[in-house]
Amino acid sequence: MKLYANIGIGHENDIDVLKQRVVSAAQCNADAIIIGKSTPVKTVPSNKKYVPIRSKWGTMAYLEVAKRSEVSKQNALILTDFCKEIGIPLIWSVTDNQAGAWVRENCNSNTIKVHYDAVDPIELIQYCKEHFEHAIYSHVHMDDILQYYTNTNKRRNITIYYTTDQFPPKVEELELGRIDKLTKKWPDVKIAYESREAGIFPGVAVAYKGVDFIEKYLGDDDSDNPSILTPEQFYDFWNTMNILFEADQVTLEENLQPDK
Repeated sequence: MKLYANIGIGHENDIDVLKQRVVSAAQCNADAIIIGKSTPVKTVPSNKKYVPIRSKWGTMAYLEVAKRSEVSKQNALILTDFCKEIGIPLIWSVTDNQAGAWVRENCNSNTIKVHYDAVDPIELIQYCKEHFEHAIYSHVHMDDILQYYTNTNKRRNITIYYTTDQFPPKVEELELGRIDKLTKKWPDVKIAYESREAGIFPGVAVAYKGVDFIEKYLGDDDSDNPSILTPEQFYDFWNTMNILFEADQVTLEENLQPDK
């Protein structure tokens, strides 16, 4: 099982921040980096677009801050090359077709992730199926996804991830049993988990559910969202997950021993 680091929260298109998070993720043994790309004019709610907010660029409309916070083409190229240099895969999470086309044009990526809050998800599913070798989709779009991946062989090219609506969710909102239902219902599809809960528990225990990967948010030491781990917490997540694997492996080896 793999552990992915989502480094996309609050970077404000600062390439130094992004590079440092890539380094932190690699040092914490992350198997891949995930970062978001959206089209703010499509994703920012109408009632928020022109609300003035404070930012590092001064006080300006929410929409303008969102636009400036998106990864630029120049920084995307730098980040892509930097991840190759470090030796860690980079996966873009997109909210809409325009963002998907931007990734395809600028990032030389074969894998794409569709964001949980995707805009026009059916069109985006079609686009990803046509233009990327592998696509990672949210469980909320499951019925639509399987309409376009009717061939069992084609389903090998997709991963379905389960996550929660809230960020962070309450423990009773996790409903982690849904992962088991997805695995049982779609045995020919890889299942993953985007962990939005605070801290490392109980998300780390999802490793026991046999998912393909767990995605966890990695940020800086000063984040005010408990869902976003510091590098130290992220390493603790990875280390605890591996302890669970080792403990489980001992059990598996004992079960394989012949009866005496």
